[in-house]
Amino acid sequence: MRSLIQDYAIELKDGSGAPSGNFFLNQEGARGVCNEVLTNNQHLSSAKATAFLDSNFSKTWDHFDVNKDGIVEVGRMSQFLRYFTGDALMIDLQ
Repeated sequence: MRSLIQDYAIELKDGSGAPSGNFFLNQEGARGVCNEVLTNNQHLSSAKATAFLDSNFSKTWDHFDVNKDGIVEVGRMSQFLRYFTGDALMIDLQ
């Protein structure tokens, strides 16, 4: 979770412009996380990871961005990644 927040998430601001403490990923951040999981956890080459991303990312994003506002909550990313890879038992997110 710390890595998601530090490396990929954006923090929404409250009405006064102050940090809200609510962290989300936009498509760019989520795609970066997916690429990291594919290369580090699935041990795919860069070319294979890119091909997998191109084939599966949009479907996963559309499934989780239910409000179509371009963001997904950080807390839902473990589910997102399991859905994205297609097999919850094959990845190690620890």
